[in-house]
Amino acid sequence: MRRPSPLSRERDLPILVFTGAADAAVETVVHFHRRVPHAEVDGDALADVPAIVDRLAGVQGMFSTWVRGTLLPPPRFPLTQFVLWAWEQRLRQAPPNPVAKRQEFREALARWRKERSRSNRVRRSMADYVGRALTTWIPVSGLAAYGLQQLVDGLSLLLWGAGAAVALIGGLVHALLLIRGPIFYRWFRRAPYLRRKREESVIEYAVRIAESPADLVERLLVTAFLEDLRQAYQRRVIPWPGWGRNTYPLLQLRRAEPGTPGRRFLELLNSVKSRTGQRGPLLVVASTRVPPTGHHHALVAGDEAELVDLLHAWRLAARQVKPSAFIVADATRPDPNAPKDRPPRLLPVRPLLYWLVVVALLVLPLTGAVLATAGCGPELTRVAEQCVGFGPLDRMGAHPRVKAVLDRIERQNAAIPFGAEVFTVVYLGPLTTQPDARRKDGQMTAVAGELAGIGALQDSYNERKDRKLRVAFANAGQDFLSAELAAEGIAARAESDRTIAAVVGLAWSREEVRLAVQRLTRANLPMVSTVTSGETIAGLGKERSAYLFRLAMTNVRQVVATVHWLRTLGLNTEVGKAPRVAVVWQKERNDLYSEELKILFRERYPDSSDHVFTNDGDLGPAMAQACSPETKAKVVYYTGRSEFLNALKRAWGGSCQKAGIQLLASDDITGEIVNEVQPDPSRHTVTMSFMALSDVRRGLGDNQARSDLERWGQNLTYSTAHASFGYDAAYAVAQAVDAAQAHVGEFRTAVHYNLRGLSFDGATGLVRFSSHATEHDAQDRDVWLMSVVEGQPIEVHHVCHPNTVTGNCGPPPKQ
Repeated sequence: MRRPSPLSRERDLPILVFTGAADAAVETVVHFHRRVPHAEVDGDALADVPAIVDRLAGVQGMFSTWVRGTLLPPPRFPLTQFVLWAWEQRLRQAPPNPVAKRQEFREALARWRKERSRSNRVRRSMADYVGRALTTWIPVSGLAAYGLQQLVDGLSLLLWGAGAAVALIGGLVHALLLIRGPIFYRWFRRAPYLRRKREESVIEYAVRIAESPADLVERLLVTAFLEDLRQAYQRRVIPWPGWGRNTYPLLQLRRAEPGTPGRRFLELLNSVKSRTGQRGPLLVVASTRVPPTGHHHALVAGDEAELVDLLHAWRLAARQVKPSAFIVADATRPDPNAPKDRPPRLLPVRPLLYWLVVVALLVLPLTGAVLATAGCGPELTRVAEQCVGFGPLDRMGAHPRVKAVLDRIERQNAAIPFGAEVFTVVYLGPLTTQPDARRKDGQMTAVAGELAGIGALQDSYNERKDRKLRVAFANAGQDFLSAELAAEGIAARAESDRTIAAVVGLAWSREEVRLAVQRLTRANLPMVSTVTSGETIAGLGKERSAYLFRLAMTNVRQVVATVHWLRTLGLNTEVGKAPRVAVVWQKERNDLYSEELKILFRERYPDSSDHVFTNDGDLGPAMAQACSPETKAKVVYYTGRSEFLNALKRAWGGSCQKAGIQLLASDDITGEIVNEVQPDPSRHTVTMSFMALSDVRRGLGDNQARSDLERWGQNLTYSTAHASFGYDAAYAVAQAVDAAQAHVGEFRTAVHYNLRGLSFDGATGLVRFSSHATEHDAQDRDVWLMSVVEGQPIEVHHVCHPNTVTGNCGPPPKQ
């Protein structure tokens, strides 16, 4: 009864016929009734073979009954039941006209299906078919959605939603075809008896069955019955119950004497198996006084060991030729050594494994869909209530200040023609903030500026070139705290996505950004940073990254220009040259910018003191200490982040302004100053001197880059100071790609090679990267010495080209 391992070949099953004291022997099969699909038939109790088959496989057939111990739905018999229905139609008084006859059969088939659908057993069968279809479509659609997600960014939610819809619709349509039978009825075109013709419809075929000789229909009926069993036990790739069935079906046929329908059924089984090779699994245990003719193996004693030997001999013969299916055993003399206890229980290991596989195939795609459509999805990670990493943009929940710019870039991505040659530039920066974040609008406005510059370059480039630039996004989270995690995601994707040409952004000087640079360097990914100025971001000595190209002037050069301004040029006439300076710097874990500026400045300007703060609450006391008479300071040099601009203005106005102390700030605060001054220069409240890495005054759109920016950024809110750097970062990558005429798979190498020594006139001015093997900072960059007074526009005092020793400052260009 037990099936072999799923990895082993299926066994041939005999028709086991007992003679002599046969009824007692046949009754022993009752031990298996709770574990196997089984049926009991008296060979002389039913009218004919179709009646026996109906008892076995009809709508209310015994093999169609669920057996609890199998743990699986019972076999289904669509082919058998169709032949039974068609054969029953011979009793109807069908009209002689062929067209009318076909219409009569068509209506009868519709009524038959409707009547069957009212049966609880048939409804359970329908549910079984729905379950089979869904266990096929859900994994397939899940794999398809997962595969497409790797090719298409930003559409994760749409892909998984479409996958679920396809699985549901496809599964229901598939189930309907299974329930109504067209999928199964294709077998009739290969049937060994009464084969369905090529152009013959199901109705026409049913008419032909009803008009055929009984002997031929009986052979078709038995063959269809065995075929239904074969399909019910078939080991498919798709997760249908066939390979999960633990035991073969068992037929107990009593009194199969010559001339009875039971004997006729046995003979047809033997004939069909021997002549057609039909391998429908069915173990028949029959009793008779007269053994069937034509069998090849017989036993005259009841010894159990000899019976087992006989079975093995029959199996050996079955592998070599197709013998008679009969094994005949004489049960007149019982085996005195036969065990009296019940046989061992058939443990349902195989169906349990089947259900585990089915549950896994359903749960895994559904879990993937939930992960992709709920929370951050499978590619992003939740950190501090933000979805960070490299993945679908729609799962990140971008900050409102950057969302409008991102949406416009996404529309440009979607407009890229299918099949066009594409290279991808990945922006790595903070696209979100923590829910309870304060004073982060300035940071998001700066990010919006960099993205606006990238979007403007993408629009201009794609309009002019056959090759297209695509922009992808990696969210580093608030303050770049998850920059390394975002870099890890980019590096992982780059292994399979050869269109990724470079990473741009990386704007802050933090330890997390330094680690991100290291990770991207190990992945051989070129990087063009926008306003990163920290000396250690690229690494030092032998660990310096050969893949990082920086647009911004480094901190040491900015400090050299600042010292030159204070000591040689003079900040203004009120403080004169070489005034005493108090440095107010921000201490924050993993921040490399503010403390590095403080250290570099104090090394080159000894006549100074330093005063630390950690948050806006500390800034006031730090400013008060810096402006106290004990420091004798005439200038406060602020090196903190721009998010504290309002607190800085309040602290300076309260403690320093009345004492005539001047305020000087490093470059990070430039964007916030511009955002406050530009909307209406006559109404702002900012008064300070500051360093700028580009000319941030209005009305200087004197080259193609700035014209592109001005045109693209209309009706958007962003930092124009940062937009120029975003534009030039993307422009540098595009120029490096074009210089090599690279094809897909070569972009990364081409960009890395051609960025070295690259020179162009960008939105930030003239950009020229060093051609050194590892040190790739932009050369001869300008730093602008500017100031602004409350209610007045920004003024430029000097433009410097500092090196690591001298400031090299001169007068500003005329507007």
